[in-house]
Amino acid sequence: MINLSNISGRRLTDIHGWAGVLFGLALYIVVFSGAIVVFSHEIGAWSVSGHKLGDGLQGKIDHRLVELSSTIPEEYKDEVGIWQNSSGELIAFFHTHVKDEAGKIKEKGTRFVLDPNSLAIISQLEGYNDELPHVTSGFLEEFLVKLHIQLHAPDPIGLYLTGILGLVLLVSAVSGFIIHRHLIKDIFISPRLNTRLLNTRDRHNLAGSWGLVFSIVLAFTGAFFSFATTLGLPVIAMTAFGGDQEKAITAIYGEPAVVDSTPEKFIGIEDIIAQSKQANIAGSDPIFVFIEHWGRADALVSTIHQPSDDHILYTTHKFSGTTGKYIGEKSAVGTQPSAGSALIGMMGVLHFGWFAGLFSRIIWLSLGLATCYVTITGLQLWVQRREKEERWQELAKLIPIVGYGLPIAMVGAAIGFILTYSHSTELVESWTVDGFLIGIVISFIIGLSLRTAEKSKQVLQRVLGVGLILLPVIRGFSHEIYIGDVGIVALDISLIISGIILLVVSRKSNAHFIKDETKSKDLNPERSAYDH
Repeated sequence: MINLSNISGRRLTDIHGWAGVLFGLALYIVVFSGAIVVFSHEIGAWSVSGHKLGDGLQGKIDHRLVELSSTIPEEYKDEVGIWQNSSGELIAFFHTHVKDEAGKIKEKGTRFVLDPNSLAIISQLEGYNDELPHVTSGFLEEFLVKLHIQLHAPDPIGLYLTGILGLVLLVSAVSGFIIHRHLIKDIFISPRLNTRLLNTRDRHNLAGSWGLVFSIVLAFTGAFFSFATTLGLPVIAMTAFGGDQEKAITAIYGEPAVVDSTPEKFIGIEDIIAQSKQANIAGSDPIFVFIEHWGRADALVSTIHQPSDDHILYTTHKFSGTTGKYIGEKSAVGTQPSAGSALIGMMGVLHFGWFAGLFSRIIWLSLGLATCYVTITGLQLWVQRREKEERWQELAKLIPIVGYGLPIAMVGAAIGFILTYSHSTELVESWTVDGFLIGIVISFIIGLSLRTAEKSKQVLQRVLGVGLILLPVIRGFSHEIYIGDVGIVALDISLIISGIILLVVSRKSNAHFIKDETKSKDLNPERSAYDH
């Protein structure tokens, strides 16, 4: 046991407490952004006023792909990825794998962005995939996804950070489950209104009890995604394959197909997509088509499909690129279907709530927000126990700044995107990022300029409420936008209702807590006068 003086002990306690609160706020950022990302594709479509009209992947695109393939270097036909972004634009990336100047293997090729109706080229760029400019129509969605996955930190640091935070959530959830003595009782607890502290604690227990199992699932799957490729594969290679990652990949995914570079006409993807939609194969439209060795005898086509009524997991199906013959379903791991492959396939489905369509995603969004509430109220309870200590008062202010500042910053990013997308697409990236940063700055100015955390919370609630209501107004209302696109209507209504709720909550009377506040004034009249 280390003997410490009273001063040293208090300092270490403060450092420990501050570190815990800051870690909790970082965890909140990851969880809240993850809850929003559950509907990132819908948000992306909403931000550009819905999908562009056109068949896209479901249309007649073979002839257009052949035309595009004739304009690129032969080596770029090694692999082709084809998909539609949230705005409906069709993207085809013809590429190969090369080493850059640092010796790192990267994808290099030509990326075409096509109008889904006319298949006209919107943009054509050549270079390394990770260095190509973002497709502007899908930038807001991509920005939100990267915020959740890696906090916009460089690889692999961002993945390590989110993975560590996932482990922190896992430890907290599991330990909470073990030590929770009244779990069933707290599921049905009615929050007491005697004092603010008791009310906050009861609400914290209520939300935590309902979201406990969800938090465990969320934390485990999130940590898995962060560490599986950044640490898992290298560790497996080092321990079982003498450091040879290629051997490890072969063992996990199977031997590569037999190479046959004999030139042979590519059959196209229209018939293959039609096959994949049959009930005995995938039974749904593909969201991604991947072509290997275009124009060769060993050409392969893979179609990737979202979970559907008949398939709870994402599925990948392989076809011959010369005959169109169905080869079979590709396992997530290994060459044959297995329990391990199904388990890994479940990771993404459980993490983002994709297993039951819209219904499960709404539940996942709700549980994600409940987890955020548990995180914030837990930090508030920790700080409230030390509210009489001056050095903890500034930390108390930081909780609403981050708690409401993050969604305010997201609203700022959306406003920046909307203002530039229709008028100056070259400014979309910078204005989206600037809007996010401006939202952060505004939140800190408000939070630090007010004397108490409670007052800053109320003002930040109003700012966020107004911002949410303004989003549909700034994007614009029109009859054409709403025709046939229920998602945009639903999101507009949700934003307006959420904004109104925040404005009402921010002005809600504190009548239930007058007793608690009156006691505080009687015990410390000087501080009460200072606060007001």
